[in-house]
Amino acid sequence: MEDEQYDLPKVIPAYYCCYLLRSLGTGYKGSALYIGSTPDPARRLAQHNGLSKGGARKTANDKRRPWEIVMVVEGFTSNIGALQFEWAWQHPAATRHLTSKVSDENGELKGKGDIDNDTVKSKRKPPLRRTRHSLKAHLEDLHLLLRSTYFKDWPLTLRFFAADVSQAWRGWCDRVDGIIPDHIKIITDGNCTGIFAGREERNLAVGSVQDINVDYTPIREYVEKGMLLLDDIRSSNCKVCEAQYKENDLAVVCPTAGCNSTAHLLCLSTKFLDTAKDSSRFVPLAGKCPMCAQTVQWSFMMQELSIRIRGRDMTHAILNRCEKKRRKALKITEDKAATVEKPTAAATMERDSSDGDGNDTDSLDDYWDKVLDSDLESGGNSSPQKGSKVSKVEVVIEDSELDDDEPL
Repeated sequence: MEDEQYDLPKVIPAYYCCYLLRSLGTGYKGSALYIGSTPDPARRLAQHNGLSKGGARKTANDKRRPWEIVMVVEGFTSNIGALQFEWAWQHPAATRHLTSKVSDENGELKGKGDIDNDTVKSKRKPPLRRTRHSLKAHLEDLHLLLRSTYFKDWPLTLRFFAADVSQAWRGWCDRVDGIIPDHIKIITDGNCTGIFAGREERNLAVGSVQDINVDYTPIREYVEKGMLLLDDIRSSNCKVCEAQYKENDLAVVCPTAGCNSTAHLLCLSTKFLDTAKDSSRFVPLAGKCPMCAQTVQWSFMMQELSIRIRGRDMTHAILNRCEKKRRKALKITEDKAATVEKPTAAATMERDSSDGDGNDTDSLDDYWDKVLDSDLESGGNSSPQKGSKVSKVEVVIEDSELDDDEPL
């Protein structure tokens, strides 16, 4: 039974990244660098700096603390993918994704612009005696990995928090012959103010490592929308093939607000791939919704689908949240109806009383405080009460186990 549970596919994590760490300590000449991976950069940085338990042995030296995260590579759809990228970035001479050639006397890779051709089957070359540790070397290796056959189609994003690192990256991109794929976003964040390049997107900046959103909050309403639209899947039709869904069909939902388009997973995937006109690609990156014509990211849709069909605890919490919202809306409607009926009856009684006694000339000033109290009481009853928060299901993903293997 345990083996069956272990083999079950997991939900796509809310966030996972590889990061480049730099020492700010003054105990050593030069700056030490470190490569790792984590689902929570802020927590991991605190561990490296000794503010909380954990961290890596290589970053535990007080003379090298404090550390700062100068950049992250984010967008990994699994912890396995992040660990693969981390190991390749840590060991560029040994990874099969890059061509390892004999190094020169300074430990520099000859032919460092070469990328491994997956069509050639050969044994992995032995690692070089010396691995390069400079910032320039790490950025060069990163550029090669993003262009490699294995990683070039991944929906990754580079986020820079240090201006000098961002400038060094731009300088290398201007000098090197190859270019990274167009779909890879470049975001200047942190203290990279005033730095703009071709594909940098400042509107996606968060400010600091501590401000990175690492939970499922941004996708919660999207998952709720998908569950409501596909609650009775057999009553809906695919917007691509127009066929009616069967009981166990996998369907995806458009994430655009106000669009209720749904489609078979394979139908929409085929449509996106045909539009991209790239015969070498098997998984789409993005495409236009057949109903609203808005461009949607395939990885985002797959994350929602994985939560809907695999995240049992999370979907149960969302269903409870939907039910509470429905009850709250019903209560608000009932309270409003009761509030409207009460003044009507009171007004009728007041008219009857005034008809019988014409000397009743009380002004509003005589009892304004009672009216105000009454309004406050009725307003308090008719206002929506805050429902108890649904306990958020935390997806616990361990940090990289490769951290201690990276020499500095």
